[in-house]
Amino acid sequence: MKVEQQAAATLLEQGIKVRVTAPLLFRVFGRKIIELVMLAPNQGTLLRISALYLSTGIQADELKEMDEGNAHALFTKHGRTLCSIIAVAWLHGYWRGKLFTRIVSRWLYWHLNNMQMLTIVNLLVMLSSKESFTTSIRLIATMKITAPNLSHENQGS
Repeated sequence: MKVEQQAAATLLEQGIKVRVTAPLLFRVFGRKIIELVMLAPNQGTLLRISALYLSTGIQADELKEMDEGNAHALFTKHGRTLCSIIAVAWLHGYWRGKLFTRIVSRWLYWHLNNMQMLTIVNLLVMLSSKESFTTSIRLIATMKITAPNLSHENQGS
């Protein structure tokens, strides 16, 4: 599991490139396919992704053990929400996420296939798992920022 998480983290640091059919505006100028580069999500983006992911009720184990038949069933039930997760991760910002998530998710809904969508969502969910959160909490606990400094002696007046 650790190797998979490190691989996902490395991919998201460099960016995941997803090839998608270009929108009409790009196709007019001769560009048929564009690459969406998805970077590592920041904290606000992770909160939006987590809220959308929890609204689906899907477990991370279900995503890993997905076959073609289950992928179609999942896509028909939660396809728009999964596209919203991808749109939030791709837009990667507060105002861009607020303004353009619906438009981009609708566009992605018609231009991503099931396996592209599930691969991207699986990588995003793996990166935002509880292990990375608990590791940072343990690091902060070992630093003991608010612990009293014992080097000072109690001096009276």
